[in-house]
Amino acid sequence: MRADSSKLLLLLVGGSAGALLTGLSLQVQWPDWRWHQEPVHSTVEALGGLAAIATAIVLLHRRNTSPAQKWRTVAVGLLGMGLLQIFHAMAEPGHAFVFLRNVASLTGSIGFVLTWLGDEPDRPSQTARWLWMIPAGAFALGAWGLLFPEQLPEMMRNGQWTAAALVSQSLASLFFFAGAVRLFPDYRRNVQAEDLLFTFLPLLFGLAEVVFLYSVPWGASWWFWHGLGLIACSLLLIYLSRGYLRMVDELTSALNQATRAEQTLRRSEQQLRRAIDERERMAEDLHDGVIQSVFAIGLNLERCQRLVTTEPEESMTQLGASIADLKLVIRDLRGYLGGLEPPISNGQGLEAALTSLVNGMNGSGRLRYTLQFDSEASELVTGDQATHLVSIAREAMSNSLRHSGASAGTLSFGLSEEGLRLVVEDNGVGFEVSRSPQQGHGLKNMQARAKRFGGRLDVRSGHGHGTTVVCTIPILPMERTHASS
Repeated sequence: MRADSSKLLLLLVGGSAGALLTGLSLQVQWPDWRWHQEPVHSTVEALGGLAAIATAIVLLHRRNTSPAQKWRTVAVGLLGMGLLQIFHAMAEPGHAFVFLRNVASLTGSIGFVLTWLGDEPDRPSQTARWLWMIPAGAFALGAWGLLFPEQLPEMMRNGQWTAAALVSQSLASLFFFAGAVRLFPDYRRNVQAEDLLFTFLPLLFGLAEVVFLYSVPWGASWWFWHGLGLIACSLLLIYLSRGYLRMVDELTSALNQATRAEQTLRRSEQQLRRAIDERERMAEDLHDGVIQSVFAIGLNLERCQRLVTTEPEESMTQLGASIADLKLVIRDLRGYLGGLEPPISNGQGLEAALTSLVNGMNGSGRLRYTLQFDSEASELVTGDQATHLVSIAREAMSNSLRHSGASAGTLSFGLSEEGLRLVVEDNGVGFEVSRSPQQGHGLKNMQARAKRFGGRLDVRSGHGHGTTVVCTIPILPMERTHASS
């Protein structure tokens, strides 16, 4: 890196010296040569102005990656210089023509000399305000020079520069050299090609101003330095634009990587949510199925414990039933662990499952349920709906067995005006539904299951009036017509 920069330094210093010698040689070799071509001159100046403006824009857009105050001052100086060069290209030869050209150089040199102010990170907004006065003032001067050329100071007399022209050119040259001196230590410290290019640019501009002091309009050296300035600005613009485009490509690549990472994260989140939902479903199924069945079996075993001395035969019968129920629980538990639902495929399976549920609850001896089942209505039930209906009935009956103190209950399934309806009711002590905290898993699970197939769960109860749980499933008119036929 240091070797490459050293070569570039030698190249630029040699190029500057060569350009200076070439300009002086042209003036000495052809002192009387003139090429008066206003269109060509206007084109060169306009292109140079556009190149300076474009360079300033690129520098300003790179402020997030190069926040140094020096780049901001250089940018606004080049912007002001570019604007005045365009006004200069539009001016007719005369005092305004020379004035706008000199003021353009002076404006650009002010941007470079202000780099001596250094970085001011604590006051970026205040610094930016007065810096923008440079291009604003340049635009105002350019418009004033074109509209009121007679009000401008005299810049040439008898083919020679006046004192006003010499002073402005001398100041511009001095300021450009001062900017080069300020930027050169940055290059030595950072060893960056960009710093070296910005050191070379004001050096080249400063040499041009020195040569202009001794040149004549439309002469050989005069044209040489116009072309050289355009080439320098264009090369610098190309270099900066390539760096800017490279930065945009890197940002685009980083954005694409971030987008891919976000998509991967979103997929992982979806997988995690599915796993959580599956875990909640299994917990719900275990609570409504296995746990309630085990609880009923436990109650039956307690009854067997009481009957073992007084009615041993009945106790043995109930033990056999409990063993059979335990086998069913083990089968269901295996299904849950394997991610399977209990095998209920149609209405007939629903009737068999509800019958088994009633027989199991009645085996406890504490509460007897009566089953009322409409076989025609069962033809409209899907296997998934039947599975959830059995879980809702099991939970409601288990709650009645544990909390209601009821002696009798009814489990019914049939067709109503609203659709299919499952009803679990008992003659227990009841409770105030409006005052119930409803924080148990049982009621939440029943409500969640009803919502899964678009159903509705209602709980009706009151002190001394028992409890009724109603689950309603809406059906389509076509299905209702099919059932009635």
